[in-house]
Amino acid sequence: MSFNVRVDSFRNKNDDGPVEVSSGLSVESGQLDINGSVVVSGVTTVGFLTAQDATVGVITANTYFGDGAGLVNFDSV
Repeated sequence: MSFNVRVDSFRNKNDDGPVEVSSGLSVESGQLDINGSVVVSGVTTVGFLTAQDATVGVITANTYFGDGAGLVNFDSV
């Protein structure tokens, strides 16, 4: 089943907190802008990601770009 929803904003049922997405969220084209904090748990698949001031646990990738000269606060392997 596929359908389109066009809205200016989403609000939770009681209009007192975040909207819960229980079965996943997919942005197939365009851009997803998030103003504020993001907490991610579990496995996340990202095609391209730009982050500033990020705190992460484990990062795996098929390809890394750059020499890592700007990376700080981690134990080398």
